[in-house]
Amino acid sequence: MAQKTDNVFLTNLIEDLPSKQNYRLGDTTSLIYCRAGSIQIELDQRSVKLEANDMMIFMPRTLIRSLQASSDLQFYMLRVKSQIFDDIFMECFRLEPRWWEKQNYVHTNPVMHLGKYQQQLVESYYQFLSTNLISSMSIYRRNILQSIARAAVLEVLNYMEEILGPQTEMRQDPVGQSDYIFRKFLQLLQENKQEREVQYFAEKIGLTPKYLSEICKQRSGKSASEWIAEVTMTEITRLLTTTNLSIKEMAYRLNFPNSSFFCQYVKKHTGLSPIKLRHKV
Repeated sequence: MAQKTDNVFLTNLIEDLPSKQNYRLGDTTSLIYCRAGSIQIELDQRSVKLEANDMMIFMPRTLIRSLQASSDLQFYMLRVKSQIFDDIFMECFRLEPRWWEKQNYVHTNPVMHLGKYQQQLVESYYQFLSTNLISSMSIYRRNILQSIARAAVLEVLNYMEEILGPQTEMRQDPVGQSDYIFRKFLQLLQENKQEREVQYFAEKIGLTPKYLSEICKQRSGKSASEWIAEVTMTEITRLLTTTNLSIKEMAYRLNFPNSSFFCQYVKKHTGLSPIKLRHKV
């Protein structure tokens, strides 16, 4: 049975799986849990197979070239608006310093094999979500659903902690100075998506731009400017795919001097104009 709200979609029906070739997902994040049978999935740059008790995470705008399900397939699929996942990931990052490792792990290792305990949790969360989706949607019910989704994501992050293993000595102190600085930088970056100068964030934290970039590189493998570009382009892509804002309006919202600078920025980081990027994604 398929059930949904504006932000959450839950199903165990094969007809709800992508059936056409070269299908690009929208601005949603999906979890698919294979209970029995198998699913062979051809993605843009890899081929993966889900078998019994495997779970896969589909990131936004993933290109699915083809998907073939076995005749005995049984599965659960949860799809939510990506903003919910982004908010949860940012909140979790403030709790512990391995957030970027886990986000990178999701990108590079989308399939996880679940043990007995995790299988029981998936079954429980599915039933809990299903029961709440049947109820009439009040503001409280929507918040309850989001809280359940948040708890489910925390379970995934907790399981990833087990997969990644113990932290190295460099990362054993969860409130170390470099971890605090890096968390503060990402928090400021999420709150000030219209700012694109490392100098701005360095001054807010009380550091030199060079030292801030060194800490970012040490903690995540990316410089401060690379993080700024990534968050900026994520926001631009979100605006292009989920709103009807004009190029001029987006440039103004993100504090670009004019539409020409905005278009040059998008072209530099994607090789496409904003209009072509909007149609592509």
